[in-house]
Amino acid sequence: MDTLLNRKLNNELKYHFSDFTYENYDRLLCFAKKKYVFRTYENFHKSENFIIWRHDVDFSVHSAYELAKIEAENKVQGVYFFHLHSEYYNLLEQEITTLVKKIIELDHHIGIHFDSHYYKIRTENDIEQYLIFEKNIIERLFSVEVKVFSFHNTNDFVMGCQKWKYAGLINTYAEYFQKEVGYCSDSNGHWIYDRLEDLLASRKHQRLQVLTHPVWWQKEVMSPKQRVWKYIDDWAAHRKQQYLLALSNLNRLCIDW
Repeated sequence: MDTLLNRKLNNELKYHFSDFTYENYDRLLCFAKKKYVFRTYENFHKSENFIIWRHDVDFSVHSAYELAKIEAENKVQGVYFFHLHSEYYNLLEQEITTLVKKIIELDHHIGIHFDSHYYKIRTENDIEQYLIFEKNIIERLFSVEVKVFSFHNTNDFVMGCQKWKYAGLINTYAEYFQKEVGYCSDSNGHWIYDRLEDLLASRKHQRLQVLTHPVWWQKEVMSPKQRVWKYIDDWAAHRKQQYLLALSNLNRLCIDW
């Protein structure tokens, strides 16, 4: 039992579980504002000490909306990248569509979280073709102009695709961002390179791109596994309630044994 407790405590400290709360998110934004000017991919100046606050929405649009509200309260803009092929949400579902529109209404930008694996892409020409396809869908769905994209689940091929733009869209993995701008990410629910708070305090980078995945941020301190399990369980429970409500509205029964 002591060994299990020690392992839990070690993981909590090693992976900074307490960093990933909404309260700390607000604190990190305030800290970042003291160090950098917040910019988006379309409006930064290379001479500035700028920070771009990016979100790849792999799992939870609900969590993305929570972060968007915190950012709006701090008067900063984030850039939210949505995935047309996510196995965890559907952009065409009314509730999800509404949440994305609310994020836009909070003055945030949106982009495409582009899954090259879905199309089995092997060439840069294929990237252009399918980006145009997805750009048209998202622009018509949300009535906004999309100007930027990020790759989903990067590999050697896409990391080597370093042009500034593909299909007229700014590439967040362009050569400039890879070589001239610092990078910090919470992939898989922990800081995979530098801890964001330490990076902000050190001023290691004059220019910084911060990547978050909204599902990893919660009200309470949790392990990464608990955070994603909570999202899946909560969404399943929500689905059940939606089904029961639909039956009730139609005066139909939910028959069990």
